[in-house]
Amino acid sequence: MALMFAALGPVLPSIADHYGGGTQGAFAAQMILTMPAIGVIIGGIIGGLTVERWGPKPVLLATLMSYGICGVLGFFVDNLTALLISRFLLGFCVAQVGTAFGTIVGGWFEGVARARMLGYQSAVAGVFAVSGLLLSGALAEIGSWQTPFLLYSAAFFVLALVISFLPNGVAKRAPEKERPSLRGLVKLWPVYCLAMFLFVNYFMTSIQLSFLLAEDGYSSPLTRSFVIAAGVLTGGICGGFYGRFYALLGERGVQFMLMMMLAAGLMLIGISSSLEMLFAGAILSGGGGGMIPPHIGGILLNRVPPEIRARAVGLEFTVLYIADFLNPLLVTPIRMVVGLHSTFVLASAIIAVVAIIQLARKLRSGVPVPT
Repeated sequence: MALMFAALGPVLPSIADHYGGGTQGAFAAQMILTMPAIGVIIGGIIGGLTVERWGPKPVLLATLMSYGICGVLGFFVDNLTALLISRFLLGFCVAQVGTAFGTIVGGWFEGVARARMLGYQSAVAGVFAVSGLLLSGALAEIGSWQTPFLLYSAAFFVLALVISFLPNGVAKRAPEKERPSLRGLVKLWPVYCLAMFLFVNYFMTSIQLSFLLAEDGYSSPLTRSFVIAAGVLTGGICGGFYGRFYALLGERGVQFMLMMMLAAGLMLIGISSSLEMLFAGAILSGGGGGMIPPHIGGILLNRVPPEIRARAVGLEFTVLYIADFLNPLLVTPIRMVVGLHSTFVLASAIIAVVAIIQLARKLRSGVPVPT
């Protein structure tokens, strides 16, 4: 998933030029970048059902192979329609792979060990995202806008690892008569609402920060990419330590911490125009945001019985990329009224208020924080 967008970010202007330039070319480039998100939304809904039907290892084998083929296809295909279809299928496969991995982690690990594994997964994603950004630019310099598509061949290496080391009997699928209906997921609606809220705000940096930097006069794409990449890298590092934070603070405590980090980072970005403070804001918000995926994944795996685990994990990916679409839809009208800096401040204030209310309710209820 980390490479899904990172591999093409630096070459978007070149893609736009190739497909005619101007508004038409820019739209084509944005569609090429965005199409996988649509695939993830649909794939997340279906992913739980496929993992339940065939089991996680067969799904991993099929979708990792398909991911690699669909990704690398962009190096050979020039037709826009074919490229868009391959990008959609790429996103669809990403959701299937993520659902299968999440189901395996949920079946193999519990408690703090599970939190650690989810955190390590987030850390690896951060490393791949930053590496993808850097390698994409280097490959484009050597070749053309199509050369970065070769980065998706990394899926074949992961496929080889799955074939070699993942046991065949991992997380066996339930018999047909034991498979529950989707009604079992209804009780999880507060978790998905929390996920939607956190993801929409987390995308403030990945979607809106570049515009804010340009608005503040930082016109160099390299400068903007370093600021954004700093947040992504910090997110990976904090994700790697998520298990330790979870063991120390518990589920509610680590949730309060990551929300306050996200709020503090967005506040710094909102009230500052100096590059140093914007850099610090990106690091803070990125650190908090990087813990959101393992945190939400952990909550879901802790709450659901094994028979609906795959569906619950799959829907997390759907929520994640619906939030990706919702962020600009919600932010654009606000920024038109109050400006982009004030929008960051407003988002920060809302996150902080929600975090404090949640903590106060938990303390008032007298229920101990789980550890």
